[in-house]
Amino acid sequence: MSAFGTRNRWVGAFSYAASAALLITGCGSGSGAKATSSTDRLSLTPQAAFDAGNKEGSVNYLSRTDPEVFAKEVTSFTKAHPQIKVKYTSMKPSDATQRVITEVQARHALSVDATTTDLTSAAPLFDQKLVHDVDYQKLGISQNLILNNNGVATFRVFRDALGVAYNPKLSQVSSLPRTWDELVGPKWKNKVVVDPRGIYLGVLAAAWGEPKTMTWFKKFRETDKPLVINGTTDSIAKVVSGEAHLTTSATASAVIEQQKAGAPVAIHYLDVVSSQDKYGVLLKGAQHPNAAACFLSWWGSAEGQAQQLKYEYKANTDIPGSVPSTAKLAFAVKPADQAVVTKATEKISKILAP
Repeated sequence: MSAFGTRNRWVGAFSYAASAALLITGCGSGSGAKATSSTDRLSLTPQAAFDAGNKEGSVNYLSRTDPEVFAKEVTSFTKAHPQIKVKYTSMKPSDATQRVITEVQARHALSVDATTTDLTSAAPLFDQKLVHDVDYQKLGISQNLILNNNGVATFRVFRDALGVAYNPKLSQVSSLPRTWDELVGPKWKNKVVVDPRGIYLGVLAAAWGEPKTMTWFKKFRETDKPLVINGTTDSIAKVVSGEAHLTTSATASAVIEQQKAGAPVAIHYLDVVSSQDKYGVLLKGAQHPNAAACFLSWWGSAEGQAQQLKYEYKANTDIPGSVPSTAKLAFAVKPADQAVVTKATEKISKILAP
């Protein structure tokens, strides 16, 4: 199921996603602090979260990151905080949401304390008031990363800019389209890759609105006859091999990762630039709220962000430095904007993968 599926799809029969669990030891020593009630706003300094987290002893954390990569990222955390065990599970955001909702409906203790997710996948959690409101600024998170989602705070873990990827050995920058409208034309017929989930094109609606986005997409599909390939890695492989000239399924981090592996690929930004943003959330009813706050405080710190950039190539700047200053930014950070993006994404997905 796409992360952009309708909200009620997550409130169904429970099924755990195929995931890999990893046990990591971490968090520090201290005199301890009184644990905060899960029904109140969690307002702790990093030291207070550290102390109270030590008493709880562990945190259950879910994210999409590969377990082996995550283990490398949190090495410095585990060395500095040896008394908290980070029990990590790799899982898609939509599946993590389904797990939480199913456990709540069954009146089971939550197996998840905190997770990294996108706003669309997390919408049912916010709607059902299952996200713990946290004073992230007091926890040391930079103010520019904090987002108020209908009165509940969360913070941005990364911002991965979206563009089109190309093979610089086969195509010159001067030959590439400068705008999304220029991408529509016989020159690109059967030479452009799209993802059937619609997640890389639906985000254009944050800048254009849903009607204009769908008008553009239908013209693009009819004219360009794009190749439908699921996933960033496979789509970039088509560009590297020369089977396609461009892929619209391109994130900055995926391109950098392929470059590090020696692949001839680069990213090119058009006149509208969107992104894939992920956010850290702490759940109401979490068994280890203070330990989770301790971990999230580190994860959103300069050190945690540096580890993420090192191992996942994911930055977290408001406007990625390589994005042209003339580009229109389409970052969906408001629920209303996200709803428009979700609608456009679902429509594109139904056309590409009916």
